[in-house]
Amino acid sequence: MERTAIITDSVAIVPPDVQRDLDIHVVPLVLEIDGVSYRDGVDITPAEFYALMTRAKAIPRTSQPSPGWYLQEYTRCARDADRILCVAAGSKLSGTYSCAVLAARLFESDAPPGGRAVPVEVLDTGFGAVPEGLVAIEAARAARAGAPYAEIVRRAREVVARARLLVVVDTLEYLVRGGHVPKVAAAAAKVIGLKPFIGFRNGDAVPIGAARGNEQAMATILKRLRRDRDRVMASIGRSPRFIAGVMHAASQDRGERLLGLIREQLEPAESFLADFTPVMGAHTGPGVFGVGYIMD
Repeated sequence: MERTAIITDSVAIVPPDVQRDLDIHVVPLVLEIDGVSYRDGVDITPAEFYALMTRAKAIPRTSQPSPGWYLQEYTRCARDADRILCVAAGSKLSGTYSCAVLAARLFESDAPPGGRAVPVEVLDTGFGAVPEGLVAIEAARAARAGAPYAEIVRRAREVVARARLLVVVDTLEYLVRGGHVPKVAAAAAKVIGLKPFIGFRNGDAVPIGAARGNEQAMATILKRLRRDRDRVMASIGRSPRFIAGVMHAASQDRGERLLGLIREQLEPAESFLADFTPVMGAHTGPGVFGVGYIMD
C-alpha cells in the first residue's frame, strides 16, 4: 500500500493532539520581535508571543521558512512515505508556498545523500489558520485510512473549496501599522466602537462587515453559520457534516464563549478551541477571535 506523508506550515492551526495522532509534520515560520527571531511553535508559544507583542517597540515581523527547512522535512518524511503532500498557506498571504515549491523541485531532482527522492505535491490552500489546518487534517485522515493518493488530494482540494473563515478584529491599529488598512478607516471604526470582520475571498483577506461589541459580533457569526448550513443543506439534500475550529489571540474568554454558543446552537460534528496562529496575529494584534469551518 502506498504511504502518503502530510506536511503543513505554522500558519495553519492544527490542535497539538490531532497533529500527533495523525502524524502531521509542521514547518515553522519565523517571528521577529524587537530584533529577536523565534521559530513559531518551537521557540515561542502563542501566549508568549502575544504577551511580548503588547510590549514590543515595533510591530512584529514574520518571514517564511527557508527552502532548506522544507528539504529537511521532505527528507525525514521520505524515509517512511512513498509520496508527500505539502499543504501550504495561501500564496497571496505568505511566501511559504513558493519556498515549499522550490524545495520540492530541488528535492525531487537531487535527493540528499543517504536519502531517496519521492514525489512531492504542494497545495496552495488560499487560506491560513483553521481552514488551512482542516485541509491538512482531512488529508491526513484519508492517508491514515489507507486511501489512494489521488483520493487524498481530491479530499484536500474539496476542503479548500468548502472552507470558510470569519475573524473579528479587536482593533485596526495593527493592520494600519502594517499598511493593510487606511488610517481614516481605523479612526472611524474606533470612534463609533465597531468590531471589524475579516474574511477571505480568492486568497485575499478582505473586510466583510462590522459589529458593535463582542456579543453582537458573535451573534453575527452564528447568523452567518446558520445561513451557510441552510445553503449547503439545500444544495446536498441533507444536513451537512459541520467541523468548526474557534480561534482566539490572547482572548480565551471570548473564544470559549463563541465555542459554547456554536456547540449549543449548531451542534457541530467536531469542534475545538485553539490559539490564533501568531504568524497571522502579528498583523491583526491581540484580542482577535473567530471561527474557521467546513460544511459538507
